[in-house]
Amino acid sequence: MTSSQRAEITHLFFKRCVSQNNSLLDFVTRFDSFERALSRIRHNELDMDHKDVNERPHLKTMYPMESTMSELYTFEIFYIFQEELFQNAAYKATVTNEDEYHCVYTIHRVKENGSRVREVVIDKSSNHVSCSSKMFECDGIRCRHMFVYFSRMQMEDLPNEYILRRWTKSVKAM
Repeated sequence: MTSSQRAEITHLFFKRCVSQNNSLLDFVTRFDSFERALSRIRHNELDMDHKDVNERPHLKTMYPMESTMSELYTFEIFYIFQEELFQNAAYKATVTNEDEYHCVYTIHRVKENGSRVREVVIDKSSNHVSCSSKMFECDGIRCRHMFVYFSRMQMEDLPNEYILRRWTKSVKAM
């Protein structure tokens, strides 16, 4: 939970508890339940930190990238990453446009007519890969469409520029 989320929860709590209609007893009762809820949130966060440090997640595939990311990402983010990586096997990439600067792949689901088609664009000069789904821009995690391209290029590890530090276990160590 971020500090801004905690502040929003606190403001919401006091907005509900402090009014002309509430008695002092109402305030104390609600404040006690808020403290218990906040304590539970803190406990769950500490529990997840413990799991991140002391446990290893279950791997679904034999991709070297999955094994590497299981050591870097927190459990919560790793499972999102893992699902995207796992789903890439159901997709096919086709080169639709290529020039000296860019290469465009159309990614579509195999055996599913009418499924949404995505475009993965590779900037040849910088080797930057982007997808029309914008999952990386929104969530900070690479999408299955990009993993289709990475698999096609036989990339065994995710390039460092696609690993956001905020999702790694090491960010808590600081």
